[in-house]
Amino acid sequence: MNISLRLGTTLILGITVWLSPNTIEAYKEDQGLKGAVIKGQVTFQGEIPQIQSLQVNRDQKFCGESMPDNSWLVDSGSKGISHIVVNLKDIASGKALLQNNPLQMDNRGCLFQPSVILGVKGSVLNIANADPVLHNTHILQDDQTFLNVALPPGGRTIRKTLKEAGRLDVRCDAHHFMRGSLHIFDHPYFTSTDETGHFELTEVPPGTHYIQFWHQILGVKEISVTVNGSGPSVINVSFP
Repeated sequence: MNISLRLGTTLILGITVWLSPNTIEAYKEDQGLKGAVIKGQVTFQGEIPQIQSLQVNRDQKFCGESMPDNSWLVDSGSKGISHIVVNLKDIASGKALLQNNPLQMDNRGCLFQPSVILGVKGSVLNIANADPVLHNTHILQDDQTFLNVALPPGGRTIRKTLKEAGRLDVRCDAHHFMRGSLHIFDHPYFTSTDETGHFELTEVPPGTHYIQFWHQILGVKEISVTVNGSGPSVINVSFP
């Protein structure tokens, strides 16, 4: 049984090549790579909080009078946290890159669906409104507006190219309870935790790597792990 504290799913898309702001050269494929697996689980430490309700002050006929504060998802059995974004930091070479694909973010049921999107630099973000009410998609990067567009019912799909790697916060100014995020990478080593908090990164090059775990409420953790190529490296992380 899951205790929900942000509704939505995570969309994982393909990879392309670009210049990272943190490296001199673009990510390179290692044709002779014999990598290993990094896997593990992210859990919540302590008593799971009660779900709070957020008041809806607009479009109550469609959205309802209140919405759950779905800022995160915790499995009540394992205490695993889903939608934790996991990635390797500053990795310059490794497994093969994949073709990038469009990213889709829908305003549906007074929610961003999916609420957490993972993709790559150079991807095109498609934003659409499936609801019979006016939405506003406001995307910010480092507290600066990246995109701010009104989406009337039945309106056209908005398309925006994501030219830089990094994290972007998404909100609807018309409905304050609607929140989401975009995570854009310059390498193929990223994923998100499943419903029980488990994750897996495959074909990781041998050596010491820093893994970053991100959550919109609980914050960021970074852990180093050494991969020797002889078997999976298991990393278990807890957020207080």
